[in-house]
Amino acid sequence: MFAYQVSLVQLVVGLGATWITTLLITKSGSLRSALKSLGNCPGKGILLLHPFRNAAIVAGPIFPFKGMIGYYFGKFSQYRKYGSTCLSSVVLWDLRPVVWTADPEVFRVASLDRPTFIKDVEAYEPLNIYGPNIVGTEGAEWKRHRDIARSAFNEKNNNIVWEESIRIVNEWFDAELAGKADGETINLLPAFTNVALLVIASAGFGRRTPWTAASSDPELVSYHSMNFAMALKTTIHCLFVKALTPTPMYALSHKIYIPWLSSVLNDTTNAFESLRKHMLEIISDARAAGTTESRQNIGYPARQETTGYKIQSGLLANLVEANTFSGEDNFTGDKGRTLTDEELLSDTFIFLLAGHETSAHSLCFAALLLALYPEVQAKVLREVTTLWPNGAPTSNSFTTFKESITKLDYTSAVIQEAIRMFPPVMRLGKLASADTHVKSKIFDSHSLKILREIDVPIKAGSVVVLDVLGLHMNPLIWGDDVEDCKPERFIDTEGYRWPREAFAGFSLGPRNCIGQRFALSEMVCVLALLIRKWEVLVPVSLEGKTMEEKKSNMLDWIPGPTIIPANAGVRLKERSH
Repeated sequence: MFAYQVSLVQLVVGLGATWITTLLITKSGSLRSALKSLGNCPGKGILLLHPFRNAAIVAGPIFPFKGMIGYYFGKFSQYRKYGSTCLSSVVLWDLRPVVWTADPEVFRVASLDRPTFIKDVEAYEPLNIYGPNIVGTEGAEWKRHRDIARSAFNEKNNNIVWEESIRIVNEWFDAELAGKADGETINLLPAFTNVALLVIASAGFGRRTPWTAASSDPELVSYHSMNFAMALKTTIHCLFVKALTPTPMYALSHKIYIPWLSSVLNDTTNAFESLRKHMLEIISDARAAGTTESRQNIGYPARQETTGYKIQSGLLANLVEANTFSGEDNFTGDKGRTLTDEELLSDTFIFLLAGHETSAHSLCFAALLLALYPEVQAKVLREVTTLWPNGAPTSNSFTTFKESITKLDYTSAVIQEAIRMFPPVMRLGKLASADTHVKSKIFDSHSLKILREIDVPIKAGSVVVLDVLGLHMNPLIWGDDVEDCKPERFIDTEGYRWPREAFAGFSLGPRNCIGQRFALSEMVCVLALLIRKWEVLVPVSLEGKTMEEKKSNMLDWIPGPTIIPANAGVRLKERSH
């Protein structure tokens, strides 16, 4: 049996090598021409997979291999190897030129010059499960989606985010952390995922769910095959199964049992259908919310009545209103602020997905860094103790967003530093619509001294990879201590202004994250509450290990559509005051 397995592996490897060799031979002339079109840009790598297609994302944890251009864990190492802030490559399959960049100036140009550098919307097709949405559209279509949602992310909404974060975190403390032994390791990923999910569901969609109902709700379980939280989590887990599996396979697996696959496809179908029903229920509640009283019943805070047909100015209200009313907007005269049924459902899904997963992961990395860097945690504790001298606030000891956030500069900096080191989205793809060029800095790999700039030609149809992780780990910008957690990088002083142009944790330019303030408000509040009540420590099993061994274990991650912490285990020790 073992010999058979070895032979099978050898066969697969042999067939793969033969395929690659055949491609190299048949396309050698065109490949040389494609590489030549990239000018003097260093690298000249050959990519077996398009960096923004499903196969590359699925293979990400193991391929490309270390040392290859496109290696997910390379950070800035490849740029340093070639002494250039831009690297060149060509996709072997279709001979498409691909330029990788960790240069803030190229990020700026590619983000602001939208007619020349357009979003690679094909890469986001897996997210179009329910229809077109704000993430997977470009041009006028994207602008329509963004204009509809934008007004919901305001100061009033930040207050709701703050209040709901306090409520939900305190419910988490009471339900799961009370009485925990100091030496017990706790996985923060599921906890932070629940926190972030409940915050976006409440502050964005009016579904104010208590912590105890987040994982088990008998009423919802009986009404749908999965409760709301479980359905959303399962759809995220099965996203690529849904995207990569041909539609006929679902029908076939339903008729004929296929070991493992039938079970996975059945769970996937149930999750997406259950989530669709939950979203339709949420939307239906919003349509029925015609008075302040009914809005309160579905979780909206009391608000002043608006004039005419306007629904409360929340995210869900904006989306539902755009779907409910067609034609000319009596208030703005805008005829384009409408959403189809499919777009309404798809935007709801995208905001639920993007509004919780990335925040949960960033919170995990921030907490892990505080466990590894106790001196940083001590500074956060001093700041939050000054703000809350009598202990972490609860729903009964009210604290507002506006009076609190300006006093949590260092805590905010910790969140930003965590996002710098572990950006939720590692890469952004742009397609060149016309021939153009960008500048690459050529530098000495040892001294990091910039020697000169060169022009990098970009042919129409080329891909420009905005390497967010490479940019964030660029020592030319952030210093040669980029691997260390140093929140001070994000605090302005008289002699220092942190490099905003080199931080793309929420993207840059017009297509930056519409919910940036929402996410930061939530993450700062959650982290501040955690540190005010608990000391975060490394697991007992890592005590006595070197710093590098601790970091290697605790800061391990998995590449995917978003960066995923592989091990979010810590100890929590309750503070005495």
